Order: sequence, then C-alpha cells, then structure tokens
Amino acid sequence: MVDSYSEVRINMRKMLPKWRELAEKNLDAGDEILVSYPGELDREFGYLMLSNRRLQFVHEEGFLRKAYKLTLDLPYEKIGKIYPKSKYELDLTEREGKTHTFTTFEFPESIVEKRLKELMESSHA
Repeated sequence: MVDSYSEVRINMRKMLPKWRELAEKNLDAGDEILVSYPGELDREFGYLMLSNRRLQFVHEEGFLRKAYKLTLDLPYEKIGKIYPKSKYELDLTEREGKTHTFTTFEFPESIVEKRLKELMESSHA
C-alpha cells in the first residue's frame, strides 16, 4: 500500500508516455505540465503541453517505431498574440514575430485558448 501522495506521484511518473517525459525533462525546477492537447503544430503531429511557465510542443513521428522531438519550448512571456483561426485552429505569434498554427483534434480551439491565456496571466502574477 502506498502511504503518501509523493509516492503516488513518483509511481505515476514511471507510467508517463515518452512524449511527456521528454517535455518534463526540459522544465525548470518547480514547473510542471498541467494540461496537454494532441494535435498539429505547423502541420506536424504531436502534443501541445502547457505548464505553469511555458508552452511546449513535442513532435511525434513514426508508426511502429515512434520518435519524439521537442520542437517548441516557449516561455509565456515570449508569446505575443493568440488568436483563433478557425473552430479547431489557433495561431500563436511569438514576440519576435514568428507565427505557429496549432490544430486541435479533440477540442475546439476556444478551450485551448482559454487555458493558455489563464496560465499566461497567472505566470505574470
């Protein structure tokens, strides 16, 4: 029997998908992934993850032998604009001007946009 919350968290981490493990390895101390969304970023399939302090995207490739690559690791303060492109597409513009399009498969973009804006605001507080 597990007798503490921290032991449960440690055991759960052992079962994490590889794409999430990769993203977590790139987080700062005290930062953690709060939510993830499957979809495409700039036409590459993978997972958009939102942590306390940053947005990350891990690209997944391959069918039987999957490989993962962290293709975007963006602190919230470096995000300039967020705006809906369509019901399932969201454009993110970095402060330097580069724009990324995230396409969701399971949720309307409004859910992703709302959560991202909440996390951006709370990270500045």
